[in-house]
Amino acid sequence: MTEQFLTFNNKKLAYTIHGSGPAVMLIHGYTESKDIWFPMAEKLGKKYMVIMPDLPGHGNSDVMENLTMEIMAKQMDVLADKLQLERFTMIGHSMGGYMTACYASLNERRLNGFGFFHSSARGDTAEGKSNRDRVMEIIEKDHGDTFINMFVPSLFYEANRDRLESEIKTLQQRALKISKKALIECQKAMAARMGHIDLIADSNLPILYIIGKQDSRSDYNLILAQAALAKRAFVLSLDSCGHMGYLEKFDDCLAAVEGFLMACLQTNDSMTAIGGR
Repeated sequence: MTEQFLTFNNKKLAYTIHGSGPAVMLIHGYTESKDIWFPMAEKLGKKYMVIMPDLPGHGNSDVMENLTMEIMAKQMDVLADKLQLERFTMIGHSMGGYMTACYASLNERRLNGFGFFHSSARGDTAEGKSNRDRVMEIIEKDHGDTFINMFVPSLFYEANRDRLESEIKTLQQRALKISKKALIECQKAMAARMGHIDLIADSNLPILYIIGKQDSRSDYNLILAQAALAKRAFVLSLDSCGHMGYLEKFDDCLAAVEGFLMACLQTNDSMTAIGGR
């Protein structure tokens, strides 16, 4: 997998492409990078072009000041333009799901479908915004032992942590390379994001939800209720799984994504037959 770059507002955006065929863009979450998708891309790349960008300040992409979900969505649209994608599918993990909801609200016509990997189309509650303020204070003081090294393990269901000890350490090491500025800019963007529940209820596109029953970061019942609003929801409910299904339940998640992508292709064929939306 070869890393490539584009320039957006004089800032570097890194991305990797694997495979060929219908396009799917996989968006990583907070403190992660495009690398989290490589094992899944190895499988999906047999049938699909898998596009994996680094969000601002993560991986090898530059930090952006005054970051918003809309700016990140615009970056993805510029990337889609560069790759000459007419239609594609977008799936986002955690923060990547927030950006996916924003992208779909602005560019739904360009999508075959979109998905939330332990994520949601809702905005932050008042309590959620307050929690982010506290997190930013912690990051400002010490984003190492105090934040990253405690935050990353907490994303996993406790019973899975010993089994995935090596993977957790790798995630921690990558996250520690992310600057305080980048971490804080993303926290601000998440706190300020708009909710897009109307999009979920109104869209005719297939929408994927992958949900962990033991996810400490996402309310299982709220996300199930959100999925029930969709006209064409594809839901994978995972027991003994926290926020990191792509590691905790890789085979189940891969199967769900593969099935969802097949449904998205059928949507694209239908749209083509009637001349688009």
